[in-house]
Amino acid sequence: TNTLGMVFKPVPGTEVQFCIWETRVKDYAAFAASNAVLGGLEKAGFKQEDTHPVVMVSWEDAQAFCAWLTKKELAAGKIKVRQKYRLPTDAEWSMGVGLGKEKGDTPKEKDMGIKDVYPWGKEWPPPKGAGNYSGSLKVDNFEFTSPAGNFAANKLGLHDMGGNVGEWCEDKLNPTSKGRVLRGAFWGNSHPDYLLSSYRNNLTLYYRLSYIGFRCVLVSGSGG
Repeated sequence: TNTLGMVFKPVPGTEVQFCIWETRVKDYAAFAASNAVLGGLEKAGFKQEDTHPVVMVSWEDAQAFCAWLTKKELAAGKIKVRQKYRLPTDAEWSMGVGLGKEKGDTPKEKDMGIKDVYPWGKEWPPPKGAGNYSGSLKVDNFEFTSPAGNFAANKLGLHDMGGNVGEWCEDKLNPTSKGRVLRGAFWGNSHPDYLLSSYRNNLTLYYRLSYIGFRCVLVSGSGG
């Protein structure tokens, strides 16, 4: 647990620890208060509580948050010199959601490569309480974002690896892509393909949208 109260857990198959929830409004507010940033402070168009995942953040905003948090935690003695916070890679995110190894060399080649596997299992439609998705699926009571940790964690102890907000990853979709990979579906998604654990979206890295957030990982320091 770091100085912002963000909790991290190791994910087998990676050299990082994942934050158990998406970066919250209150986590990002601490960063915004000491930095001249706009992302995350723009109005989402709906009410956000402190414990909801921050939205309206670009990939660049998320990178800046991770760099700031690394510096902050180093100064507080909470992490070691070789450790740092960053966004998960696409491959790490797949491990976190429970997919394991996938066929393909790039996120584009892996996109929707594993069919009929969702963050909650293999059944369709999703069961009640599976996560925060479109109201048309009738699995939750939230019109927009929901508090971090509101839904049950997966087997690795991570919440909202499906639904709530889409999560930025480090990677490009392929070497020539100008955008960055977004994983995990969001509160407005209902199409079966978009809810697949293996689904990738590709968005311009400066986009700030009401369904985009991010999750931090902590690099162990021994590699990664």
